[in-house]
Amino acid sequence: MPVLAGETADNTHLQRYYFFSGIDVARDTSYGWAGAAWAPFGPMDREGLRLRAQAGGGGYRYRTNAVPGGWNSATKIEGEVLAGWQFLRGPHALALYAGVNVTDNRLDQPDPSNRDQGTQFGIKGVAEWFYRIDDTWIWTASLGGSTADGTAVARATLSRRVHERAALGTEAQASTDWLEQHAGAGLFIEVPLAGRQWRVAGGWRWSSDSDDGPYGTVSYYAPF
Repeated sequence: MPVLAGETADNTHLQRYYFFSGIDVARDTSYGWAGAAWAPFGPMDREGLRLRAQAGGGGYRYRTNAVPGGWNSATKIEGEVLAGWQFLRGPHALALYAGVNVTDNRLDQPDPSNRDQGTQFGIKGVAEWFYRIDDTWIWTASLGGSTADGTAVARATLSRRVHERAALGTEAQASTDWLEQHAGAGLFIEVPLAGRQWRVAGGWRWSSDSDDGPYGTVSYYAPF
């Protein structure tokens, strides 16, 4: 996470833990998540081992010819446990993770054409890159994939500090799984409050099996 003016490395990265959570809402989907990371052998702002766990859940609707009315609804819960290593090279930070995850999708109506249902276990990998261009601009990118539901996700952000207590940025994301493909682009604002960081984003989301429409995200990051 970028450090804004008024925050110091001592109170954002030198701890060994951080907590994160958020809610994502779009036209035919809503999803919430929470997780935590731990650097067991040194501060978060140094190279070393990282352990991370995350859980989330929500609901969604999708088009299908296999059910009456052409629409089906589902609930989803999932969790993951990952281990990785953070590499540092000048203004660059790269974290590589691998581990296991489980997903559980429960459909309102049976849909034999949908592989993404029931409980699935798999292997998950994640790569996260952070680049502080200068004191004002920050670039991030991430890639992730899981064999549990055939998911692949790519995301990138570019932010600029516009005030000593706020940063504005733009984001883009694309994802695919056994059932559908999504893409989205939007803007966000990040504001630190009492040593914590809040992020509010909004934009437009495209979907292969649902209606296109706006999305909104609120997320929270807290070091310890």
